Amino acid sequence: MGNVGVQAYAALILWIPICFALFGTMKPQKAAFVALVVGIMVLPERAMFDPPALPPFDKQGFACLAAYFGSVVFLRDKLRRAKTFGGSERFFLIVIVGNFGTALTNPDPIVIGGGMGYDGIPTPQFVLQGLTYYDIPSMIVRDALGILLPFHLGRALVRDREEAIIMWTVVVGTMVALLLPMLLELRISPQLHRWVYGAHASDFAHAMRGGGFKSTLFLISGLALAMFLLTSIFGATLLKREGRKVAGLSGGTLVWGLWGVLLISRNAASNFYALASIPLVMKRDTSSAARLSVILALLVVTYPSLRATQIFPARELVEFAAKYSVNRAESLAFRFDNEDILIERASPRKWFGWGGFNRNRIYDERGKEISVTDGEWIIRYGIRGTVGFVGSFGLLVWPVFAAFRRRRKLRDPGTVALVDTMALLVAVSAIDMLPNGFFTVLPYFFAGALAGVTEGGTGQSGGVGPPARPELLPDPRPDPRFDPRVDPRFAPPVGLTGAPPYGYDPARDPRMGAR
Repeated sequence: MGNVGVQAYAALILWIPICFALFGTMKPQKAAFVALVVGIMVLPERAMFDPPALPPFDKQGFACLAAYFGSVVFLRDKLRRAKTFGGSERFFLIVIVGNFGTALTNPDPIVIGGGMGYDGIPTPQFVLQGLTYYDIPSMIVRDALGILLPFHLGRALVRDREEAIIMWTVVVGTMVALLLPMLLELRISPQLHRWVYGAHASDFAHAMRGGGFKSTLFLISGLALAMFLLTSIFGATLLKREGRKVAGLSGGTLVWGLWGVLLISRNAASNFYALASIPLVMKRDTSSAARLSVILALLVVTYPSLRATQIFPARELVEFAAKYSVNRAESLAFRFDNEDILIERASPRKWFGWGGFNRNRIYDERGKEISVTDGEWIIRYGIRGTVGFVGSFGLLVWPVFAAFRRRRKLRDPGTVALVDTMALLVAVSAIDMLPNGFFTVLPYFFAGALAGVTEGGTGQSGGVGPPARPELLPDPRPDPRFDPRVDPRFAPPVGLTGAPPYGYDPARDPRMGAR
């Protein structure tokens, strides 16, 4: 793949001052969304800075930090009102506890290799180092940048319906701007990352599919880009419902245009997600989307137990896939087989995992890795154990349950549709992290936005809240002081027939000015 050029590192460094310029030229809230979303979509992959005693800072970290630093300066009140570790963010405390447990239970090094090679000569041994107390801060910072910070930004910056629409305008607008480059890569192969940053973002062979190519743009894989495209379709359905336009295009045009590009993107999973979910959020009544989001969220949190106990119908799914595509069935079977051996590997340290440095993987006697870690859930489970899985995935899917529980208290039908659509998007993103990896921090950002809309906002924003107490409601009875039958000053103007209404105020009648 080669090494990225110096321009890739320059782009990371310059992104923060560029974003501060954005905060000075547009509304701060919109600038924060642009800093995060556009940064993730256009900054380079594989370029990172690795300071001592801290995790590497890649484009995800720079995009989150740019949005956060700008918000600290220009949106300080919004960050202050959304208290850290409030609401769903308490799940991150479980992540922190798991980090301590992982470090304390993995001090032992792991020796691999040393067996006989194919030529009869012993292979060298390699040592996978154990964890120490110094790894705890690094793990906490990595998780804070990767899951807590994007979640907190979404929860703090998106508190009502109008703020959510601003966010979706940025998301959909970003995808619209990238459509032509994406179509170009579908035709000629993914080359933009190499042209701009000097190297491909990933192995070029992974982009070849079905006699053509997947587009990757500036992301690590075609799957990542397809999921962002699917996310944009969710956003376009909301813009259609609100009657908003992006780049002069109506919401309906955006929905069908983006969906058409997804159909030719050679990403079967994303197309399946779209077919199963988009029709539900386009209906007037989105209650079915809300119910499906809860079902999917339940599947995510119970999936490790279902796989460990062999209850999950893995073999049946492979047989079903084989009816339509042998290649898809083989790929699915390969993933399930690897999950089985990785679950067995994780079982001795199922509570806190094996820690980093590839200690969670499986090697043969020659030191060659014989396992493939595809799904984010098995990666998190093998490295951080059950506690780490519950903390990280709980932070992601708990807003779905909270939204379903509180949707009956929403006062505006448009906000109900907004919450149901966002909940289904978060649930679909979580489902995708079972067979696939954690490509960007955007799923946590949208989960935080869902939590923010559910928690906050009242009045015209259509937010949530308990019904007002009867003693606090205005008195519906007329005030006798303004009865026109008592005071002639409040009599209606000439020409108004019928009984004079109680509480008639001539100062508010436009016809009084013409007299």
